Order: sequence, then C-alpha cells, then structure tokens
Amino acid sequence: MRPILLALALSSAPLGASAQGWSVSRYAAPPSGEDLNATERALVTPHLRVGGLVAVDWARSLSGVPVEQRVTAHLAATVGLFDRVQLGVVMPVVLTQEISMAGSSLAPGDLRVDARVRVLGPARRGSGRLALAATLLLPTGSGSAYAGDGAVGVVPRLIFELTNARDFVFAANLGLAVRPGWENLLLARAGVTIPLLPRVLVTLEASAETLLADPVAGGAFSLEALGGVHHVGRGGLAVGVAAGPRLIAGEGSADVRVVGLVGYAPQVAEPVVVVSDRDHDAVPDADDLCPEVPAGVRPDSRRRGCPFVERVVPEAPPVVEPPPPPPDPDRDHDGIANDDDHCPDEAGPATSDPATHGCPRVYVTADRVVITQQPRFAIDRAVILPESAPLLMEVAAALEAHPELVRIEVQGHTDDRAGDEHNQVLSRRRAESICDWLVGRGIDRPRLVARGYGRTRPLVDNATPAGRAMNRRVEFVVLERSPPATR
Repeated sequence: MRPILLALALSSAPLGASAQGWSVSRYAAPPSGEDLNATERALVTPHLRVGGLVAVDWARSLSGVPVEQRVTAHLAATVGLFDRVQLGVVMPVVLTQEISMAGSSLAPGDLRVDARVRVLGPARRGSGRLALAATLLLPTGSGSAYAGDGAVGVVPRLIFELTNARDFVFAANLGLAVRPGWENLLLARAGVTIPLLPRVLVTLEASAETLLADPVAGGAFSLEALGGVHHVGRGGLAVGVAAGPRLIAGEGSADVRVVGLVGYAPQVAEPVVVVSDRDHDAVPDADDLCPEVPAGVRPDSRRRGCPFVERVVPEAPPVVEPPPPPPDPDRDHDGIANDDDHCPDEAGPATSDPATHGCPRVYVTADRVVITQQPRFAIDRAVILPESAPLLMEVAAALEAHPELVRIEVQGHTDDRAGDEHNQVLSRRRAESICDWLVGRGIDRPRLVARGYGRTRPLVDNATPAGRAMNRRVEFVVLERSPPATR
C-alpha cells in the first residue's frame, strides 16, 4: 500500500511538497536516560528533577521507501512530578540521509510530547512496576524528507518491568500508534539488561510493528533487534551503544541500525546512616555493653563489646524466700470485712439486709444484673418516677461496662392485687418502660427483651404490705453471654 502511495505522490507533485512523504522510521528514542535503547522502563524522573537524553541512530536501507540511509538525532528532556508522573519531550532531527531520487539534508521530525504515570510498584526499589504512557505527535516534521506524518497523532502505551538488586531488568511495552490519514500501527518492544561488569550492562532488545487493520498483509509486519552495552555512572550519566539487524522486513524497518546515546537521569540519594562507635572497636554503641572501653584483642564472649576480665565470683548466700503476704481482709476496700461482705469484690455501702450488705446498688453476677433498690413507678401505671433515674443510670453503666452480656431479659413483676390479665399487662408495660429508658441512654435495643410475669412469680407471701412491696419489682436476667476471647 505505501509503495503505491509513494509512487503516486512522486509522480504528481514536486519533491518539496509535504504530501509526498510520511514519517518512515520505525525507531523512536525513549525520553528518559534510564530507559533502554528503544524499550521504555516503568521508572519516572524524581519529583521536580530534570533528566535528558541525546540519541543518534544510523539506519541503512529502509524497507519499502526510497531512503538508502539516514542519520537522525533525538533530543529529549524529562521532568518528574510527585515521584509518580514524568513529563517529557522528544525532538527528532534528520541530520542527513540519502534518498534514491534526490539527496536531503537537515530536516525536523514530528515533535513528541510524552507523559508517563507509574500506577503500580515502588518508585525505585522492588521487583516489579507498571506504568501507563501516552505520546502526542505534533506535525512539525518534514513530509518531503519522510520525517513527518503531517497530522496530529497519539501513541498510548502500557509499560511493564521486572528488576532485581543486581541490575537485571526485563521491560516490555505494548502500544497503538493512531495517525489520522495513515494506517494505525500496533507496537511491541521488549528488552533485558544483564550485568557484565560493575555498572556495565549488556542490552538485548526487539522491536515489532504491524498494521492494526491487516496485521498479516505483505510488508505489514516488521521486526528489528538491537544488542549493545550500557555504562551507568554514579552521577546518573549513562552512555550506550547498540546495533542490530532487521529480522522481518516491514515498511520502514532498517536493514541495519546502529544507536548511540548519552543520557542523564537524576539519582535519588540514599539516606546516610551514621553508626556511633565511641570506643572504635567495630561494635556499634547500640549493641556495645561497654561503649567507652574497646573490646581489645580478647573480647568477652558473654558481654559484647567488652574486654575479657578474669572474675572471681563469690559464693552467693542462700536465697530465703519471704513469706507470702496475708490475704487482704477487705478486698474491695469498702470498710466491710470480706466475711461479712455479700459482695467482697465490689465496693458497696453497709445495709441491714445481709443479701445486700456491702454491695453496690447495681452489680453483675453470672446470671443477673442485680439491683439492691427498685425503680419507682406511678401507682398502677408504667410511668417511671424521676427519683429512679440515678439507679437506672447505674444499670446503664453496668451494661456498657459488660458488653459480653449479649441479651438481658428485663422482667416486670407485680403483687396479687387486681386480676391476672391486668397485672400481666402492667408488668409487661413497666418492663418495656425500663427498656425504653435504657435505650434512650445508649444501650442497644437488641440486647434487651421486655417481659411481664404479673403476679405469677412472687418472692414472698403477698399477705403483708411488706411482702407485696417486695413482689412489686423489676429484675434483669442474663439470657446470653458472648464466649470469652481466645488467644
């Protein structure tokens, strides 16, 4: 297809018309001094640092076009943002070339504006990275010199690399060149660096391109190889040279290509760790048991950093174990002896009732939340009287302090006055009022179950006013506990 277009262009217009040519070179220098000869890496320039690259490639006998040989310079610069983004520009310039029908000298190529974003992997160290990149092709090139497409294009790419601590690198690029007015191309590049000497690397690369619309058409697929060496200096200066043949002839591929480059990639300074060793015995102070005294020629094997000293250990006197302390007679320190305290581990006031003597108004046992006083209600109603608020606040505090009490039944009980149905409803409504009050103070509603038992469960005989007062009560019964946490 391209040779036919070329013949038509050459026969219908003078050589200087931009419509006669397009960018025929299959080589595009990468923008960064840390990249390979043709393959990009997923690294980005450090934040607000500037890098650069000057590459020169010589290509002989470009396939499918009348270019016999060409020398092109590629001038690139990059700047980093946030150690995540790299922006760059690459300007190719044809220094000289031989065209079969005419000679040609200096000619600009299409300016490339590049952006690269590292999306996965660490900034520097680590075994793998992934980056996304895109290049905007601006029509600054000379069509008559076969150095420009004459239209804006874009080349999105995916960049992947694997590395190790010994400077071995494998990098792969996959992209699509979208060029209005010309066929779109699929691009693939891969390369490896292999350590040869300190800071000297062997590079092996392959570059392939094909037409997106018809990848298997004659002349659509091209494959070039490059092999060379790279020297990476301590200051970030890189010098490399590579050469390679065409393996599969596709349009624009070179019979032989030679690439030389000089690049600069700003280095990220490693933090300097100063290890203190005051006695200069090669044992850091942090590990030296004698930081002011050198270990000498005979160090103590049991005391690191200390010199060996003959020691005479006197016979130790027999160890006499002290008697165990007597038990605390008042463990909760509420002034009531343990033997008389119904709640010896929870402080509480003294009362005349042995069942509540020394107990707080609210305390938790294995199966209940015990209250030593009862909330007060309006007569024959479920309205909680204000004087019951302090007691219920202590109940709420106990429930908050014991989240392992998953479900608590709030029981309402009455005396034997009035009928069964009336007492059943009244006791249930009073239990619900207690639940509503506790929920209003932050207790989760699913933890509370309200139930009225009426007069079915008296504590004592209802024959006396005192007995009926004891039977009118609210109880908190633990229905479910969460299992203790295991370690």
